[in-house]
Order: sequence, then C-alpha cells, then structure tokens
Amino acid sequence: MAKQSAAKDKSVFAETLKFARLGVLEAQYEVGLMFANGIGVPQNIDQAVYWVRQSAQRGLSSAQYLLGTRYENGAGVAQSEHQALLWYAKAAEQGHSKALYRAGLLYASSHPAQAAELFAQAANAGLADAQLALGQALAQGEGLERDPEKAVRWVTEAANQGMANAQYMLAEMYAKGQGVAPNQDHSLDWYQKAANQDHLGAQVALELMRSQGHEVGDVRTPAKRKRDETRWNKVAELGSADTRYHLGLMYDLGLGVEENLEKAERWYTLAAQQGHAKAQWNLASLLETTDPQAALGWYQKAAHWGESQAQFALSRLYSSGGVDGDLCDTNRLESQYWLTRAAHQGQPDALFSLARLLDSDTAEHSFDLCRRAAEAGLPEAMHLLAQKYERGNGVAQNVELALMWSQKAAQQGVTDAACSTGVMLLKGIGAPKDLKAAMHWLLMAAEDGNALAQWSLSTVYISGGEGVASDLKEAFVWCQRAADQGFVPALSNLGLLFALTKNPAKAADLWQKAADQGDSEACYNLALAYVKGEGVLQDKAKAFSLFLEAARKGVIPAQSRIGLMYAKGEGVPQDSVEAHKWFYLAASGGDVSAKTNLERSENLCSPAQTSEGVRRSVEWKSVGYKN
Repeated sequence: MAKQSAAKDKSVFAETLKFARLGVLEAQYEVGLMFANGIGVPQNIDQAVYWVRQSAQRGLSSAQYLLGTRYENGAGVAQSEHQALLWYAKAAEQGHSKALYRAGLLYASSHPAQAAELFAQAANAGLADAQLALGQALAQGEGLERDPEKAVRWVTEAANQGMANAQYMLAEMYAKGQGVAPNQDHSLDWYQKAANQDHLGAQVALELMRSQGHEVGDVRTPAKRKRDETRWNKVAELGSADTRYHLGLMYDLGLGVEENLEKAERWYTLAAQQGHAKAQWNLASLLETTDPQAALGWYQKAAHWGESQAQFALSRLYSSGGVDGDLCDTNRLESQYWLTRAAHQGQPDALFSLARLLDSDTAEHSFDLCRRAAEAGLPEAMHLLAQKYERGNGVAQNVELALMWSQKAAQQGVTDAACSTGVMLLKGIGAPKDLKAAMHWLLMAAEDGNALAQWSLSTVYISGGEGVASDLKEAFVWCQRAADQGFVPALSNLGLLFALTKNPAKAADLWQKAADQGDSEACYNLALAYVKGEGVLQDKAKAFSLFLEAARKGVIPAQSRIGLMYAKGEGVPQDSVEAHKWFYLAASGGDVSAKTNLERSENLCSPAQTSEGVRRSVEWKSVGYKN
C-alpha cells in the first residue's frame, strides 16, 4: 500500500509540476507545498520557496501569506520582518484574514493603532485569533479607546469558535466583572471549556476554585489526579512558555498536584528562559532565600519586560541594600526608580509605598497614588486614604469619604481600619452616631489585639447607651487587655473602674501610673482623689499641682477647679484675679459650673481685677499650654 501511495504522490507531483510550468498560479503554490513537505518528490526548501514566490509575485494571496510567514520565521529564507510585512500587506489587500492578523501582530509593539485596525478587519472576517487580539486591545486600550464591553463581545466571538485562549480570557472577565457583570457560573463554564483543551491557565483557575470549596467538575480520585498530572506534563513539554509557567504555578501552590518546589522551579525556569516575565518573577521569588544573586537577575529580567510585581520586588531588594546589603546611594536610587516604574503601571503595593514615601513632601501626589492603590483593591491603601480624607492631607477634608474608605479597609481585614471605623461611628464622624455598628467594628479590632479598640470598648461598657447595657465586668476585661499592652489611657480607665467598684487605693495607684506617663485625664482624676482624700492622704497642694498639669494639657474641668481653689485659697494662696482668670478660661471652653462661678466673680471683683483676670487668661492661652 505504501508503494502504491508513493507512486501516486509522484504522479500527482509530476502532473502538478506540468501545470506550474505552464504558469497556473494554484499549481505553482501546490508544487511549493509538495517540495516543502517532501510529497512525491524529495524535500527541497529552496525549490519550495522558489515556487511559492512565483505564485506570490503573480498575486495568489495564500502564497503571499505563506511567503510572509517564511520571512517572519526565517524558514528557508533570511529572516526579515520588513519582507514579512510586505508580503502580508499584499495578501491583506486581497482580504486574507490570517495575513491581516499576522501583520497586526508585527505592528502591535510599534504601531498599536495600525495593529488594532488590522485586527478589526480580520476579526470582522471571522478569524478567531484576530477576534481575541481585538478583544485584548479593547480591554487594555492599546491602539484604540478602551471599551471593556466591546472587548467582551469580541472575546466571546472567538471563544464560541472553540479557541481555548479566548475561553480562558472570557472566564477571567466573568470572574472579575470586566466589561460584564460578575457571574461565577459563566466563569466556571468557560474555564472548564478551556481546561478541556488542556489550557493550564484555566486548569489553575479551576483548582483554585476547588481549593476554596467550589464544586468543580467530577470527583478527582488519586488515580485520575495522577493521569491528569502526566498529561499536563506532556502538554507542557511540547507547549508554550505560558503553559510551562502555569504548570510551574500548579506545583508551586499545590493546585491539582502535590506541591513540589523542585518541579515548580524546573517549569518556571524553562518558561523564564523563553522570556515569560511572570515565570521570571515567580522563579526569582522561589530563589530569593536560597540564591539571592540568581533571584536578583531574574527579577531584573522580569522588571525590564515590564512585570510590575518584579519591579516592586526589585525596589524592595534595593531599599534593603540589594544582594550585598550595602544601602548606598546607588541602591537607594535603584529602589526609587523601580518603585516609580511599578507605581506607574498601577501595581497596588508600589502605589501605596510611593504614596507613603511622598506623604510629607508632596501631599497631593501622595494622595493620588494612595487613591489609585485603594481603587486597585489594596486594603492598606484604603486605610491610608481614609486617614488622608479625614485629615485633609493632599485633598479637601471629607469625613464621609473617610468613613467609607475606612469601612472598605475594615471589610478587607485591616484591624486599624476596623478600629477607626468604630471610633468614627461612636463619635458620629462621617455618619450619624451608631453605637451598635460602632461596637461591631470595635469588637472586631479589639479581638485582633488593637489596644485603642479595646480601650474604646471599655468606655462604652462603662457608660452604656443606645441599646448597650452598662457592663463593668466587660469593661474591666477590655480595659485590662489594653493596659497590658501599655496603652496609657487604659490605665486611667482602669482607675475609674476601680473607683466605681469601691477600691479607691487601687484607683489612685493606677491614675498615678498613667499620670506619670502624661495622661491628662489621669492627672485630673488623681487631683480629685487628693482633694477628697480618697485612696490617698488628702493633700490640696498636691491636688492643685495636678489640676494645673491637666489644665495645661487642655482639660477644661481642671481649669474650673483651679479657679475654685484660687477663690477659696485651698492648696494655693487666695487670689481673686487668678480665680477670675481660670473661671474665664473654663467658661470660654464651655464648662457650665465655670460660667456660674465667673458671674459670681464679676460681682465680687472690681472692674480692674476682672479686666486683669481676662488679660491673664488671654496671655495664658498663648503661652500656657507650652509651659
């Protein structure tokens, strides 16, 4: 049978060659193919190119396209992108869709707008590869205005033609809600279609979903897992860099296969050597602790290819002194350069880091970077953005937006943001007071160990309100936890709790410890204890000095108390003018009892004394807090 087939091929070749020599275009093209593939004649690439060129020069679009691929790949001719484009253009003029697409690929890096136009022509002709390329261009805004919805339509066209890469991209779009409403069922369906064609990127996505508890396909027995692993390895051996990268990722993360970092390194290395930037970055991450010099080299390669995560990693390495640990000016400059590169690509960690770096110098630029990082989904950036809105740092103050971003960060698990959200709702900042909601966020942060949240909870439980009953036992628990972390205001609150439970000596001891560390409320409470002799020996002179310390720190009731002590001559010589000064200060701050005492003082003092008291109060406001 083989001999008969060979004889038939020779006969066909001879007959086709006859017509080719007579100038029949299709015959010349077919003879070129037969020479190229050794059908009916010994393989001869030079003759193949000769005959294909004959028909191409005379206008056969399929021959022109084939000749273009030969020049693009340097197969049988000297590689020449210029010649490839020339022949693709000739075929494209006749509407050859594959030529339009291949020309578009060659133009993509240097002339994206022209590439997008060529992709569009080929896509409209029904070529799946071009439909996917056009969808990618529309999704990324390369060469034409970004249009996510239109991108979805073109990627769907390619996916419906069975193109695995398009099915994978469409699944990603449904998963992330890019140009279409998020739909997990649709995403799963398209991932499955792509995975059925051995698309390892889709397989990675399915394994991730399976690891998160989603029902994905049939039950995978150990035997089936082993068969799948064998098949994926075979696919990767023959496959693209992207396929090898995804198999490395599967071994790296233990997705669908047993975690094996040696195998992960092998597949990452093969893909990295082919120029796959993500593989280079992941390989560098694997090597960073065992071979930092090699890791640095792969980070640099990936960074130069534009991989933003590698750029951020390089910035991190250089900021810590590079591989040699030398934090010299060169390493600092390299760190800032790569941090800026990564931030310009929108890498969230880089945006956040650069925002913090520029925070004190260029507040508006820092705010913009922080906003972009927050909008990209980085929880820490959301928390920082909330702080910027609350303080008006680089932007007009907006407590409503501050609360919104603080809550977003809290929902992403940022403990400090949960605390901030709780405090804002407790005080009615950015929204009406909501004690129930405040307690929810404060409890979340407190359980994560945030001392401010623990202390805030204790204050709520001491007084209660709005559906929250006073609970001194809970107040003790949370206040003690905050105090155990060295949170000074918690010591003051603990003192108050011991005072409420009739242990004045313990209360005074705690207030003394807090006052020694500068807590103004503790100073005030301890002063009251000395006035009354509760838990300590009565000492009004000591009380006066503590009231004065608290007053200097802005405690208004302490100012009122000082006025009384001057008026009565308790702990300090009687002085009506000084009394009037302190009543005036406290009344100006809203203290009700001070307002009453100020009226009495005005009746008892001469106009000259009241005028001098007011003058002293004005003078004290300007310098008193600094003394």
